[in-house]
Amino acid sequence: MMTRSLVLAAAVLATVVSAAKDSATGIVFPDTYAGSKLAGLGTRYKGPLKIYSAAVYVSPSAAKFKLGKFKGVAPDAVKKDFFEALVSSSAAKVIVLKMAMGISKEKLASALSDSVRPRMGGGDLDAVPKFAGAILSGFQPDGKAASGTELAFGLQGSSMCITVNGKKCGTVKSAKLVDALLKCYMDDKAVSPALKRSCAQGVLSML
Repeated sequence: MMTRSLVLAAAVLATVVSAAKDSATGIVFPDTYAGSKLAGLGTRYKGPLKIYSAAVYVSPSAAKFKLGKFKGVAPDAVKKDFFEALVSSSAAKVIVLKMAMGISKEKLASALSDSVRPRMGGGDLDAVPKFAGAILSGFQPDGKAASGTELAFGLQGSSMCITVNGKKCGTVKSAKLVDALLKCYMDDKAVSPALKRSCAQGVLSML
């Protein structure tokens, strides 16, 4: 009985240490996702409302190779060039969103599209409706983005693979779209400053 209790305790501990919680929403993210390591997490607010928690995952080996020049920099000392390098690097990344409240699937797709469009520099804008369409295809016709819904955006080079609740919804080929989605969370007008700060600390710890 004691042995079984110890095994169960170890299993619980392993679960705890291999996951991280967004303190603002209580939403939990795994330490790794699709082979990449959790770099940071934070909350997307709209006024006082907590819309979703977001996490960014980065390949540690690729981060070391592509961002090695920033090794030794303190998280509170990073500047714009660090985030620009993170966005432009070809290191595999995954952005995972978990809804903290329910909204219509159309509103979600529209809000994400409105965030990426002005960050694309006026080029390859045909990719935006493809992006929105892939997101919408992950839901039932009468479905909604309920609390707990998970969206994942796998980013590698110019390719963005979109999944909703683990279901692959499509791949959009657009380097500008990939960069624009990353800029939503890493530029000077980041939609979640807490996520941006967390990512700086997480990525630097990988170097």
